[in-house]
Amino acid sequence: MSKGKVQRNSFIVSKALRTFVTAAVLTAAASQLAHTADSMIVGHVVGQDAVSAINLVLPLVEVLNCIGFLICFGANAMCAQAIGCNDREKVAHTFTTTLLTVMTLGLAISLGISYYSQEIVDLISEDPRLNDMANDYIHHYAMGGWLQMLSYGLCLFVATDGKPRMVTIAVVAGAITNGIVDVVTISYLGMGVEGAAIGSLSMFTVNILVLTNYLRKPDSSYHLLWPGKRVAGIFSANVKEGAPITVSNSLMAVTIMLINDIVQRYLGADGLFIWSVCLQMLLLSYVFIDGVIESMFAIGGVLMGERDLKGLEILVKQALVVIAALVAVVMVMMYMPNVVGTLFGVDSGSEMAIELNRVLRIFALMLIPFAVTQILLSTYQILGHDKTSVVTATAQTAMLVIGVWAVAQWEGIDLWWGFVAACALVLFFQVGYTTARSKMLPFPISPVTMIPKETGGKTFDRSVKYNMDDVALTLTDIDAYLKRMNIPSSDILRINLCCEELMTNIAQHSKGRVVAQTFDVHLHVNEEGVFVTLKDAGKPFDPIKAGKMADEQIGAKGSEHLGLRLVTHIIPDITYKFMYGQNTVFIWKKKS
Repeated sequence: MSKGKVQRNSFIVSKALRTFVTAAVLTAAASQLAHTADSMIVGHVVGQDAVSAINLVLPLVEVLNCIGFLICFGANAMCAQAIGCNDREKVAHTFTTTLLTVMTLGLAISLGISYYSQEIVDLISEDPRLNDMANDYIHHYAMGGWLQMLSYGLCLFVATDGKPRMVTIAVVAGAITNGIVDVVTISYLGMGVEGAAIGSLSMFTVNILVLTNYLRKPDSSYHLLWPGKRVAGIFSANVKEGAPITVSNSLMAVTIMLINDIVQRYLGADGLFIWSVCLQMLLLSYVFIDGVIESMFAIGGVLMGERDLKGLEILVKQALVVIAALVAVVMVMMYMPNVVGTLFGVDSGSEMAIELNRVLRIFALMLIPFAVTQILLSTYQILGHDKTSVVTATAQTAMLVIGVWAVAQWEGIDLWWGFVAACALVLFFQVGYTTARSKMLPFPISPVTMIPKETGGKTFDRSVKYNMDDVALTLTDIDAYLKRMNIPSSDILRINLCCEELMTNIAQHSKGRVVAQTFDVHLHVNEEGVFVTLKDAGKPFDPIKAGKMADEQIGAKGSEHLGLRLVTHIIPDITYKFMYGQNTVFIWKKKS
């Protein structure tokens, strides 16, 4: 290796992850706090039974979530890969199909759950003390379940399009609206749990209005384009892609319902209230997990579209580092449980407060193994390891129920330790299962993460310093790489000229950057041609637009960017997008 060259490092991927996670965590926090606020307000105004009633029908809310996952999550993953491949038609077809599905299938299921809400509540609970309030909540909430699905889908699409902060703005605006509506409907109008449901629906409505305004802009990757006869095929592909995460969430809904029954049977109404608070804290902790997972699917989907396995490996490692932030939540739950109890209307010093404090310290221990399992599960889904995803998701949810039930049978052992034991066992099972499966596959693959190892030298990866010497060294290596891949000499000339002009432009506009910063160059060769991606963390600058402007100014005094003008003529299939705080240029050169 030539002296001074920098092999692929984590700077660009880490910056993308930090940019996305910050916005995603704020988004998830605002959304979850809005839901948790419902429980807090009804706990203070209506009473502890209202908190338990909302928890009873939480599995039905999870059913609506799962349908949203099934319709939207896989579609977003498909769009992310299409954006990475610069397939704009596929993005438009997938987006349009998703909206149609939510407005038909999603709406029908939402209204069905609302219409049969009383019968469903009677099936999952025999406690008349809670059933009426539980029915009032889910009847009104389910009527707008399709709004929740649409809001969730739009949040995913806009964030993947490189605008996670726009999603944060939308969700914060919705959360504020939810809080205002909660106070008005619950505290002043006395609507109880019905008011909490209406507050949640108002949040989804505001989210949709804000995000729809962005989608109408010219720089949005999403446009309506009728897919014709392909609508069924696109829907099927979306469902297949979203199935593992949907199975996971569906099983989680069943898990919550079964644990509700176990806790109610062994510990009564007071135990159900404690479990309700623990569940709310788990969901609040999931703010971190969900933020990282959303970031992984968006960034990881684009990396898969770019065929950038090294970048995906860096992403997973960085995601596991970021999830360490969960430790802060664990510490709060373990050493400041009084704060949590007070938020849900528990009087400090009461018997309930003492018991809740003790349980929270135990329950907190499950969060870290639970979080790691979720990150690895997301990695398997991004890679398309559907079987491993489903097995892991099933094991996690099944073990939670079995663990809690088994511990409840043993006298002298606290039921709450079942949660900790179950999550630890699932993580051990996951590591063992993926390690064994990686040895069964016909191609080399990393154990635990299941990321394939690049073979055959078909990928070129380099992190380049912001100086002309390193740019020159990298260009020499790109030329050698393309020749080794037997690319026609005319195509090599075009690709080299484009890379030289774009990389030089990046390096020359790097004033003020620290020495440790680099930009990434990624090339991938397959049977169709050569795919090039350049990413830098500088200020937004569209070299394609600058090249076209220079083309219009030929002959005019003071015209600039004539080199970029040449780029737009050499390879027409070149696009630019500012994503995740980075300038990203996609170059696609089909084989001659």
